[in-house]
Amino acid sequence: MRIGLVIYGCNNEYFSQFIDGVKKYCAVHNIDLLVLITGAPNWQADDFGYHDWYLTKFVNEMNLDGAIVLTGTICHYVSNEEIRNVFKSFKPLPLVSVNVKIPGVATVMSDPDKGFTNLVTHLVEKHKLKKFLFLTSETRSFEIRRRLQIFKSVLKKHSLSIPSRNILHGSYTFYSAENAIRNYMNEYGTDFEAVVCITDEMAYGIISGLEGKGISVPEDVIVTGFDDTAIAKSSYPTLTSVNQQVFKQGELSAEVLWKQILGEKVPSVTVVETSSIMRQSCGCIKKSDGVNNSVDCNGRYTKNASVLSFNGTLKYLSVQEQIQRVQYHVNRLQGNLTLDELTHNLREDFTSLGISKAAICLYKQPIKQTKHKLSPVPAKARVYFAFDDEARSFSYDPDLFFDCENVLLPEYFFDFLKGHNTVMSLYHGEYLYGYLVVKLGDLEPYIYTLFCSVIAKSICSAFEVSRRRAENLTLAKTNNDLSILSCTDELTGIFNRRGFMKVAQNELKAAIDAKKNGLVIFGDIDGLKKINDTYGHDAGDRAILAEVQLLKKAFREADTIGRLGGDEFAILSIALSFDMFENLKARLADLCKKWNESSKEEFTLSISLGAVAFSRNNADLSKLLKLADIEQYKEKEKHKANRK
Repeated sequence: MRIGLVIYGCNNEYFSQFIDGVKKYCAVHNIDLLVLITGAPNWQADDFGYHDWYLTKFVNEMNLDGAIVLTGTICHYVSNEEIRNVFKSFKPLPLVSVNVKIPGVATVMSDPDKGFTNLVTHLVEKHKLKKFLFLTSETRSFEIRRRLQIFKSVLKKHSLSIPSRNILHGSYTFYSAENAIRNYMNEYGTDFEAVVCITDEMAYGIISGLEGKGISVPEDVIVTGFDDTAIAKSSYPTLTSVNQQVFKQGELSAEVLWKQILGEKVPSVTVVETSSIMRQSCGCIKKSDGVNNSVDCNGRYTKNASVLSFNGTLKYLSVQEQIQRVQYHVNRLQGNLTLDELTHNLREDFTSLGISKAAICLYKQPIKQTKHKLSPVPAKARVYFAFDDEARSFSYDPDLFFDCENVLLPEYFFDFLKGHNTVMSLYHGEYLYGYLVVKLGDLEPYIYTLFCSVIAKSICSAFEVSRRRAENLTLAKTNNDLSILSCTDELTGIFNRRGFMKVAQNELKAAIDAKKNGLVIFGDIDGLKKINDTYGHDAGDRAILAEVQLLKKAFREADTIGRLGGDEFAILSIALSFDMFENLKARLADLCKKWNESSKEEFTLSISLGAVAFSRNNADLSKLLKLADIEQYKEKEKHKANRK
């Protein structure tokens, strides 16, 4: 059984806590989980969310047995009718909506009334506050709008009110909140005693903006949040907040969905209560208190503030290291790479960040999309790159297109989707290229979001580089047939000396301009003269043709191979290191051995290769070939010694 989780993102603690709750339930009940990062259509803060939204086409019976929709995260700028239509498109799958009631769909809801009412009442009654700012967001989300209703209701109960100018708006981020409070103070000053925020992250943006003006929290102004995240427990000051049991919401959502799949009856609405948690930012816990971390509305204290602080420091240092690791891979992926060149080391990039399996699915051609004009997504895609470290054996055909209109991966990838996996769109600007299926590791969720975004942009760039290079080659072939013939070796069909020197020198210059490295390689077939003398020149021609085919198998399509004459070959390989060259020689030797065993020829085939690295100061192809020939001669002498 496999269930899906349709979610706006996984780049903050709210999302990761909810996902962890779903994952725990799935692990206990042996259920596979597919997390689809689908974005939110029409969200003003997300210019390209419509690309992510296309992943909802995979929420169907072909891929899933049921789906949880974190509706509260995708409805910010979507009408109720649009949301209802989304759920209609998912039918007849069993469904669960989270934090938004949908007719005919089981709902799991966080009820803010108790926790948020207690929090605001606490500020008014215990701290005697009257002058408030309220930080929210311009949204259609009922969940968020309900918090403002509760806030106003509590004030009204205490014969208080809030002016419309005191209701500030951000976009759920630290910096939007910091800017909102700065703008308010620049215009109206500090005519307030407290700022009540709809998220913890925005609350810390407020605290930063206040401290920038020399205003202390809670001594001068009280600040509260909502979500009770890890940062609320461990930052300074610790944050008064509302705990809405996000992890439990995830567990319950999975349970309600699973019961539906099994045919059991479930409540139309399952409610998870919230609770208020008071800390340093409202003054209920003193900043000097190193023992107590929080107190609830019933006066019960929680301790271990020092341990939480230590864990917060460890998390900060860990995130620093994780960002450095992503930066390393960003640097590796820079440059004018083709798809073949990009995927050469892509597995290492994934596994070094704890990703144990990944599949990159690309459409035959990217499609241009805009917010106002959506084109149909292609019905065909191919798995261009894939690996699975958890499988004993794993193979796929990167040239085989499959029907992706409804199916996420080809049928023979069924075992690939075992456990929990995440799906993200691959796009750049207005162009949609495909999607990525990965099993994420234990790093911070937003680290993976950042890394996958880098991978996506690199793939999109490489797609264009490959396309342009192919177009250029086609154009050159169309317009320069005679020139190409004069540059082609008549026997083998690869470049002759003239063709190789012309093309390779241009490729070499382009690589150096792009600050890439690589090798120039000289090859010489072992004993070709003896083959000609013993078995005739026809046998020698067959040996040359066979060696060319083996060279093509050993090297990449992007490498430039030429026959300089007789038994001599040259190769230009961009991004090939000496370590990789040693592995390549071993592979070529193995290919020769297998050919000798199966060819039924009287002669045996082998080749000696020598290589030198090119650089900005060493870019003359003729000189590089001479140096590579010297290295090749050393290799040939080793071969002769081994045969004695």
